[in-house]
Amino acid sequence: MSTKMLTLKIKRFNPNRIPHDWVETFSVEYRKGMNLLEALLHIQDEQDGTLSFRYSCRGAVCGSCAMKVNGKVVLACRTHVEDFLEKPALIAPLPYFPVLRDLVVDMSDFFARYREIEPWLHGEPVSSNEEYSMDEEKQKEIEPYINCILCGICFGVCPAFERDSRYLGPAMLAKAYRFFLDPRDKRSKELLNAADSQMGVWACNTVFSCLTVCPKEVPPTHAILKLRRRILKERLGRVFNSLTIPSKE
Repeated sequence: MSTKMLTLKIKRFNPNRIPHDWVETFSVEYRKGMNLLEALLHIQDEQDGTLSFRYSCRGAVCGSCAMKVNGKVVLACRTHVEDFLEKPALIAPLPYFPVLRDLVVDMSDFFARYREIEPWLHGEPVSSNEEYSMDEEKQKEIEPYINCILCGICFGVCPAFERDSRYLGPAMLAKAYRFFLDPRDKRSKELLNAADSQMGVWACNTVFSCLTVCPKEVPPTHAILKLRRRILKERLGRVFNSLTIPSKE
């Protein structure tokens, strides 16, 4: 039985090399059920120990191995390689992120934006003999937004970054909505104010790319649209409250 081989073309980057970037082709022996992360590890172990990429859990939980493969942004650990037997795969780092080395990108700004949301519960104070409570329907509403693994894939497909790199991004706005929904969190007004800007919900193009590619089926665009509606509702409420009703003489 003949050995099947994969051809992987990898965009390399090394700031200490001239030229800094180039495309290098590798061949890897195919094994049934192999995923892309396994193929990259084989290259690193057997062919080029300088090949750089991130990974950790190998089970689509950590989000570390996000990269671009044949024009699609994916997790390497969830990408099976059968399709690459007929046509070489072109592998590149996540778009819209500065590249540090090969497939490793600088996610400092991503996590700085994440920290701006303060993604932990800011609970309303309760007495020591009470508990925070939440009804089942509210739990179900919040649940989709809890599943984000911070892989950055939604950033890598979002066209809003072509217009303004300062955009907060789908993951952060989905996270803001998650805490806005939570009846235990006391920051509803603050979260709306944080999202209400040209770098927030109003920067979104609503093309639903982030929702389509999310490996955990988080729906950021739905969160953004719901935040927009709530912001507009708050604005209209302030307008009506400011109107003066003439008194009858």
